[in-house]
This record gives sequence, C-alpha cells and structure tokens, in this order.
Amino acid sequence: MKNVLLVFGGKSYEHDISVVTASQIYKRTKLNDIRLVPFYISRQNKFYIYEAEDFTLTDFSLEKFPLNKKKFKEVAFVTNEHGIIFTKSRFGLKEYLKADIAIFACHGSSGENGKLVSIFENVGISCSAGNFDSLAICMNKFFFKQVMKGLKVPVVSGVKFTKFEYENDTESYQKKLNHLRFPVVLKPNNGGSSIGLFTADNIEEFNREIDDVFEFDNEVLVEKYISGCREFNVALLGNSYDFIISEVDEPIKKHDLLSFSDKYLSNEEHKGEKLGEGIKNSMANSSRKFPAEIDENLKAKLQKLASIIFSSLNLSGVVRIDFLFDEENDKIYVCEVNSIPGSLAFYFFNDKKLLLNDFVMKLIEIAKNNGKSSFQINENYLTDILT
Repeated sequence: MKNVLLVFGGKSYEHDISVVTASQIYKRTKLNDIRLVPFYISRQNKFYIYEAEDFTLTDFSLEKFPLNKKKFKEVAFVTNEHGIIFTKSRFGLKEYLKADIAIFACHGSSGENGKLVSIFENVGISCSAGNFDSLAICMNKFFFKQVMKGLKVPVVSGVKFTKFEYENDTESYQKKLNHLRFPVVLKPNNGGSSIGLFTADNIEEFNREIDDVFEFDNEVLVEKYISGCREFNVALLGNSYDFIISEVDEPIKKHDLLSFSDKYLSNEEHKGEKLGEGIKNSMANSSRKFPAEIDENLKAKLQKLASIIFSSLNLSGVVRIDFLFDEENDKIYVCEVNSIPGSLAFYFFNDKKLLLNDFVMKLIEIAKNNGKSSFQINENYLTDILT
C-alpha cells in the first residue's frame, strides 16, 4: 500500500483551521491501495505522525499540550532523497515509512510561504502545493501586488511599512502614507483569514490600530479603502497548463470587510461551541451565494483574471483567488491568492460532480507531476575544478 502524507498544522495563527481541514479529508476519504498518513506540525514547529484511530480535534487543543506520546510519534527528517520518514526513539532514529507524495493542508505561515514545500522536496517527497517561488510571492501581499502590476492585473493601491521603519523612521512612513488618502485598511503583509485586519479613518486611528497589526507580523500592508465593494472568489484545481476553474462564489459579509468570523464562524447556532467544532460545521455552511448572482460578462472577467494569475505564477494544487468588485465604478481588483485554502476549497467543485475521493486523487496526481518536473532536472554539472 502506498503512503501519502496529509500535512497539516504548523506554527501559524491559522493552525486550528488547518487541523479541521485535515480532519475533513482524513475522515471522509477512502482510497484503494493508498494510505493517508496524518503528518502533524505542532505550534512549536515540531513534526509528528498522528497515529490515533479516530481523528479527534481536541487532541490538538492547547489544553492538551504536551502532546499524547501514544498518539503522536515525533519525526526526524533526514536528507536522503528517498522519501523515508524516521521517528525518534530512546535508541536514536528508526525508519518508520516511505512516502513519495504529500498533500498540503497547512494554512498560512510556513505552509503557504513555500518553506515547508522546500523541506519536503529536499527529502524526495513531492507536494500538491506550488513551488517555493510561487508560494512565496502569493504569501507576501506587497510583492504579489508588484507582480500583478507587471501582469497588468488591477490591484488596490497600497504601501508597506516595517515595524522598524514605523518606530524609527517617522519621516519615511509618513511619506509613504501620504500616497494614500484616509480611510485605509491595515493588514499583516504575510497573513490570511482576515486575522489582524483593521480600518482607520484618520491618523489617530491609524496609529492606534497599527500596533495591533504588528502583533501578527513585522510588516504591515496599508491599502486604500474602497467602500461598498462586493467580494468574489474563484477556485482552480490542477497545474499551470492543465486546470479546471470553478464557478464564482460570493461570500455574504456581516460587515463591510469580510472577517475571520464571517469566514469560519458565521452561523449563529455555533455560538458557544468550541472553536474547532464551530469551524468544522461552518466551513461548508457559511453564508455565501454559490454560484454568485452576476451576469455572464462579469463572471467571464473574473474567471479570465483567475486563469491568468494561476498560469503566470506557475501555481498548482488547489487555490482560491479573492477579488473585490467596485460596482459604482465597474472595477475589479484582485485581492490575494490563497494557495492552500480552508477545506482545500472542495465545495467549489461540487458542481463538477467531483467526489471527495476523486478530488484527493487529483491532488495526488498533481503532486506526482510536480515531482516529475522538479526531480528530473539535471542539477549536476561536472567539472575538474577540484581534481
């Protein structure tokens, strides 16, 4: 039986969402001749094989720390280029299993910025997510804007501040801020799920809110605030040259800006439940219009822009691309790319008659193709310099 790693968790403020995504996939997927192996990355960035018979969300709660040694086997990565996973024991390292493929369900931080993909590929395990370059660009919102401008894809005007710059170079950050007019939106430059998102109507609010954003990142992106925009999402599944594209989704917001609560805890009946259970239930049922009630012209524009971004950045796996639509001025802006979206955006493909098993098999096939592309490149050039 072939082992396929299901990689989730991570040192990220989207850790809990990642655990829920992995739980959904693991519990509902039954594959012939393929064993899904839960590969957990803790909040402390340690690697484990999760061995419990039933995937229990509370096993990953902060209240359960330190982790149960009967359920979690700590993993040691050894660079061997053969996909062999070793576990730690009192006698040293023990070969545990061989895996060639990894399905990534790590949201945010190192899961989406390419660092983990590089680690896995370095030990001979190909991944369903994109390559390091594409993931890093998508994770850094300011860099992403610059790339989009080069592709002639419209983005909302924005500037970036570092914490050092804000605290030590007042003239510099005020000069940048002068390029925008209030109101503005502040957000972590490397973040997701609308966590750490604030608005400011004036400089006093800006100075008050920016300290809170710096709690989540050392870089803050400040964007022009466009009131009354509709938000649309489009998901894509495949690789840059062969992919399927979803219908357009419109999340229903309780506030002008889509919040973490709107995305994952939108249903009133989930109040009072534990966070994990609330997310688990509301991911599939959160308020949205799918497909969105829009005309065919707008739909075609959104899908075309999504295709351009997916292909140009050489993305792969499943991604969700978020857009803003200024109805008053009939303008579309790309907001960001979620390279490993919540629930792996599976619900976007329900209309394609794609069953979860088929969806997971598609991700495995994408990972195989990614492996063929990267592992077959000749990186050796022999010289006589050292002879």
